[in-house]
Amino acid sequence: MSEELLLTAYERGWNLHEAAACADCFALDGVREMRLRRSYGAAAPAGPARGREAIRADIALVMEAVPDLVIEVLGAGYASDRRLWTEWRLAGTCAGDDRWPPGRSVEVLGVSVFHLSNSGFLEERLYWDSAFAR
Repeated sequence: MSEELLLTAYERGWNLHEAAACADCFALDGVREMRLRRSYGAAAPAGPARGREAIRADIALVMEAVPDLVIEVLGAGYASDRRLWTEWRLAGTCAGDDRWPPGRSVEVLGVSVFHLSNSGFLEERLYWDSAFAR
């Protein structure tokens, strides 16, 4: 699958709130890692999500925290070393947890760096603007 089709499938999975469809975009031994400390509650994993099932569970936590989330890819670029860079925006309403009350609007701007393979994303590293958390 081309990088453009793979990215489109990933974005579609997010917007349909199908964590399994998102995870299927990764290679079987893929890795997804946020490069900032995150807080999705006590169930949040301590490190990178490794393998499709862990990636599915990691993405599902985000979808539960912001159940009406919408992801928009604002731009993308492909590098010769099989890396795909994307700028994205996530918007929605917080479901409520130990940090935020239900109904709080959330907007996050971020960048994902993907390492590609013939079987899907080998790695996604996410960097996002944490200013919304203040």
